[in-house]
Amino acid sequence: MAAEKTQTMSPAVIVVILVVAVATAFGGGYAIGSINNASNQHHTLTFVDDYNRTVSLEGYPQRIVSVAPTPTEILFAVGAGDLIVGLDAWSDYPAQTKDITKVGDFELNLEQIITLKPDLIVSGDLVPQTDLDILESNGIPYMIIADRNLSEVYGSIQLIGNVTNHASNASQLINSLKDRVEAVTNKTLANGVSHPKVYLEYWPMFTFGPGSFGDDIIHLAGGANIGAIKDTEYPSVTDEFVVSQNPDVIVYTTGPSTTTNSTEIQARPGWIQTNAVSQLKIYSMDDNLVSRYGPRIIDGLELLAAFIHPDLFT
Repeated sequence: MAAEKTQTMSPAVIVVILVVAVATAFGGGYAIGSINNASNQHHTLTFVDDYNRTVSLEGYPQRIVSVAPTPTEILFAVGAGDLIVGLDAWSDYPAQTKDITKVGDFELNLEQIITLKPDLIVSGDLVPQTDLDILESNGIPYMIIADRNLSEVYGSIQLIGNVTNHASNASQLINSLKDRVEAVTNKTLANGVSHPKVYLEYWPMFTFGPGSFGDDIIHLAGGANIGAIKDTEYPSVTDEFVVSQNPDVIVYTTGPSTTTNSTEIQARPGWIQTNAVSQLKIYSMDDNLVSRYGPRIIDGLELLAAFIHPDLFT
């Protein structure tokens, strides 16, 4: 999708403040662009990313390298996919990603990224910042997206939309996502609706703790997260812990690097004693729907709500 056209402004230095309605876990979430239309030669865009870093660009980026799946999915969702010239190997959605140059996986190919001549790197918070700093020292600015709850996802979508000159697309997408969330929560959080205990496993014997994204969507889906009593956001658990918490619903994620299945879960020591296993309320979902904090997280929320409350989503 082509970038949106900018509006005609009077010949003066104009400061446009694009406020993103988000208070991220790291602060930030707004963009300030200053444009000199008198000469039409000076155009700077300054914004704060999710690590509270101030980033300045010489105009809207035209060549972007995304080095994490979440920002990749957001870029495509707001219509900025045609600006991407390089991707990390894990960015595999949407289908158009397969035709874009790959620049590394756990380790970035910094030389290759530099040869692509991007004017912006968009990253998640698991990419080594030392690599990003090296790229910045070579004149390539970077921004970090790091979300911890649904409202922060909206903020990241709007920020990326603003930075890529797709603000209107981003706003429309956010409104659509909010409508879908409301359609779920109007049912799951209504008065009188029960909140079954849920164990959501994103990796064998690892779950979501308090303050994590998984904890947030379990609540919105109408469940009570058994991992909420843990001390960390992404704790490991034991068989004894899960059995003692007696979840009513078990959801595990599937992907190319995990062999978890319903039979394996039922065979875990003591798990037959839980309500979820004894009543066969064991479900699977694509791990990308709870690990990538872009627009598809709403797909994950809708699916999780249907698992927890099948009577409400028939």
